[in-house]
Amino acid sequence: MGTNLRIFWSLVVADLKRRYTGTYLGWVWALAAPLATIGVLLFVFRYGFRSGPIDGVDFTVWLVVGLVPWFFVNDGLIAGSNAIAEYSFLVRKMHFSTEMLPIARICSSGCVHLALLAFTFLLLVAHGRTPNVYWLQLPYYIACLFLLVLGAGVLFSVVQVFVKDFQQVIIMLMQVLFWATPVVWEAKILPPQFKPLLLLNPVHYIVQGYRDTFLDGVWFFHKPHETLWFWVGTMVLFTGGMSLFSRMKHEFADVL
Repeated sequence: MGTNLRIFWSLVVADLKRRYTGTYLGWVWALAAPLATIGVLLFVFRYGFRSGPIDGVDFTVWLVVGLVPWFFVNDGLIAGSNAIAEYSFLVRKMHFSTEMLPIARICSSGCVHLALLAFTFLLLVAHGRTPNVYWLQLPYYIACLFLLVLGAGVLFSVVQVFVKDFQQVIIMLMQVLFWATPVVWEAKILPPQFKPLLLLNPVHYIVQGYRDTFLDGVWFFHKPHETLWFWVGTMVLFTGGMSLFSRMKHEFADVL
């Protein structure tokens, strides 16, 4: 067990180094890229669409709190889905546990997420929002986020091995999912007949959960209907992804 943990942690660290080694700024890019995206979106929505406060919350704060979990979804799914293909030299090792690969890549994305959360805390405090009792549910939403990305990432990593073009499908899917999720727009603008569709989008549950935690002061157990839908969908995705990976992993070396 101890050996596996050491191997796993070395994979996480190696993946972080691999992403930014050889660049002039190194790990600074881990934060620079999402912060640049935040800056562009703020410019477009503040000055292009004249977006103002949302329910009394400064638009910058509202946007950042919603974007931070989205960055993890996007980065974690793309990185996790490509893990087996990128580390094919490890897959061919007889005694190597291939399950570690997508999980390690997702965990390395999680490290970036924690750094962005630290930035979010500073932004919230700068805008007069100090920690309160609702912040205690943050670990719950982080767990939701990790399990969702892990389940989908493991599933996608299997498909990517056998369908080489699938990485492009994922990138396109993430673009569609971003605009289909109330990250930069409010869910309440949807017509009533379309709002039930948000129950089918687990990313919306997490994005809104972060805003409930930091901005709106809403407990997750006060939304039992949405919570039930999220966990049913996430557990189906998670168990399905892990089951498929377990069945197909013995064929990876032959295909790669």
